[in-house]
Amino acid sequence: MTWLNHYSIHTALATAAEAVRRVDVCGIDGQFLQWLLRHPARTSADLVVPALLAADPAIGSVLAIGGRGDRGAQVSAALSGLAGRPIEVVAVDGFEGLPRGADLRRLVAQVAPDLLLVGLGAGLQEQVLLEAADAMPQGYALTCGGFLNQVLQAGYYPSWAYPLRLNWLVRLCREPRRLWRRYTVDAVLAVARSRQWRGAMRDVPGLGAHARMSGAGPSPRDAAHSSPVLAPAPRVADNLPVPGRAAAGGG
Repeated sequence: MTWLNHYSIHTALATAAEAVRRVDVCGIDGQFLQWLLRHPARTSADLVVPALLAADPAIGSVLAIGGRGDRGAQVSAALSGLAGRPIEVVAVDGFEGLPRGADLRRLVAQVAPDLLLVGLGAGLQEQVLLEAADAMPQGYALTCGGFLNQVLQAGYYPSWAYPLRLNWLVRLCREPRRLWRRYTVDAVLAVARSRQWRGAMRDVPGLGAHARMSGAGPSPRDAAHSSPVLAPAPRVADNLPVPGRAAAGGG
């Protein structure tokens, strides 16, 4: 499973369109892109990953790819806190020595994770996700954007952020120098590209799966003229494939 927002969709479709088409589920992260695509549901990795850990006690090992340095112990402590049980994490630096191809598949086979999390830049993370999922006989494979950084910061999102749909504002306030353009210039460009994106996303089967799994409708096309719905993440987690089952195409 992967997620796109109004900032990442342009790069993902330009550099990894085939990978986006191959994932089993392509989620829409962000109310703005949800509105632009007329998609009936919105979820995000930071909501789904905790719900998934809580819902499936069989998840005990995680391979986390992204961020800088070996943060395995820190991510393990954070995910164990979310799951309410010990979670063993192997963390791979997303900048220095990122394994690809056969090296990546050997690493995945060695770790044999129940859950794969890939938090890299748009396009690259979808490609790495599918390469790694090829070596997973079962389990879940998800991209997670900045989640691997956010989960290490207790209370990154205040309790009021999601109910008020202001989590984007929290991120902007926390990281203004990095994100100001995303919510200004890039937002304007997204409006201009919205028709192009709606056409391109019709060829992405995972987008329809996202709508169905969120309980928001049979497909984005059927829901094109419906009012947007903010679907709770646990409904998505409840409907994710269960072991026997990689959650990314080709896995």
